[in-house]
Amino acid sequence: MEKIKNNLNKIILVLIIILQIILYICIGIKKEYFHMDEAYSYGLMNYDKINITDNEDFLNNWHNKDYFIDYLSVNSDEISDFLSVYINQKNDVHPPLFYLLLRIFSLGTIDSFSKWTGLSLNILIGIGISIYVYKISKKLFSSEKLALLVTAINAFSMAMMENMMYIRMYALLTFTILLYTDIFLKLYKKESIRKKDLVLLGVSLIIGGLTQYYFFIYVMGTFLVLIYRSIKTKEYTYLKKYIITAIISAIIYLLIFPFAINHVFFGYRGPGAITQGMNIKDILTGIVTYINIIDKNIFNYLIIPFIILVIVIAFMKKSINKQKGIVIENEELKNKDKKDNNKLGIFIIIPMVIYLLIVSIITPYKELRYILPVCPIIVITTCYLSYLLLKKYYIKKAILIILGVLFLIIESTTSLVNNKLDFTFEKHNHIADRIQEKNAPILYVFNTGNNRFLDDIYLCTLSPETYILDVNSLSEEKLREVLKDRNLENGLIVICNEGFDKQEVIDDFKNISGQDMEHIQRMNACDIYYLDNFVIE
Repeated sequence: MEKIKNNLNKIILVLIIILQIILYICIGIKKEYFHMDEAYSYGLMNYDKINITDNEDFLNNWHNKDYFIDYLSVNSDEISDFLSVYINQKNDVHPPLFYLLLRIFSLGTIDSFSKWTGLSLNILIGIGISIYVYKISKKLFSSEKLALLVTAINAFSMAMMENMMYIRMYALLTFTILLYTDIFLKLYKKESIRKKDLVLLGVSLIIGGLTQYYFFIYVMGTFLVLIYRSIKTKEYTYLKKYIITAIISAIIYLLIFPFAINHVFFGYRGPGAITQGMNIKDILTGIVTYINIIDKNIFNYLIIPFIILVIVIAFMKKSINKQKGIVIENEELKNKDKKDNNKLGIFIIIPMVIYLLIVSIITPYKELRYILPVCPIIVITTCYLSYLLLKKYYIKKAILIILGVLFLIIESTTSLVNNKLDFTFEKHNHIADRIQEKNAPILYVFNTGNNRFLDDIYLCTLSPETYILDVNSLSEEKLREVLKDRNLENGLIVICNEGFDKQEVIDDFKNISGQDMEHIQRMNACDIYYLDNFVIE
């Protein structure tokens, strides 16, 4: 009977994973644009420079679409050249593992750019995320059914969908944090620690560090909890073995990627990031902002009603028990794992809180992407804290139903409250399709002092040719020179990035063509205009 139950639970887990894959593919089909950091992901895994704007011929020249596709894709003659992955990360501010994996996946799209290169990598990582959410939850709840519920809640949350759609290292960081957490909790529950366990711990530390430096913030949180536990129990064997493992892992890590020292301690994302938010107002603003982001992307703005309902449901049962004279907690709860599981909860709650606090201080922008890696931990701990409250009065089967219904209500409000994901960029109103349909040249008026060109590079891969005009060269005479002898029968698309008076561009085009430009779309960091039947007077 027990074997049948185990097999059934495995089947349910597989079904959850299959459903999430189908869901992510359906959402991936809707993804219609890219954040500049996503373009960076593609460029950093293959190009010979960090940014295409570093090319000497970038400014004040016409380029065909292949010029921009070359930045975003691996060419046939670059298939075996993986060195650029390492060199670009050395020159940038991130470790190389994600870019290496993206490079491997790009071998399926040689000489072309495809969103599915990154999305397929994320979806594969998403499978691993669900497996480890299940494993961690199973350790905490000592219940496979509750673990399956938590896995489903996380898999179909807005945060997880956003994580899958954002082609950056955050999905991989999410996986490495969960991998590390599972190994860490497994070690805690063992009476003796084997070398094999320490090797797995060391591997998780190396993989996490090679994914994103924010990983070390979470590790620091677990280390502080471990120190506290060691001092309280006066048992230092576990702490000593952890420290030795961490030191050996750090040595191996730095042999693989020694440039991490410069990135973390001397780069603009290191000390610069720490000092930028070091005042009470900014810290409190960051915390409040991230609480709101969590509320939106996990609870669909229902976190307060959720907390109230859990408390009300718990105390309703308490009141009923009191009226009936029932004072004994559920016998199901009286087992030797009770205290151990409570301690296990501390090992993920404290590191998560520390991560959120530090990230709210150091992140340059207060955005979802920076907390995506701990969103599954937030889901787990929310269910776990609810479970701790409810388990005093309800058996596990009842708790399963209560949490399942509450989260079903939350998930079902997605279409009513927040039905568009940020990282599918549907708010851009199919601008890529519209640009491709017009099949017109692009004139990109570029302010080098506000370099967010990679936010718009995808559009340049859809136009037959693009001219990058330095805004400092802008004049009526320059426009006449640039557009002379160009094929403008399909009109002209004009893109202006930030940091200069766009009215000057509008006036110059009015003067040379006698037409007003049509504003067709506001983007992340630019405005797009269109001139139909464009003729220079």
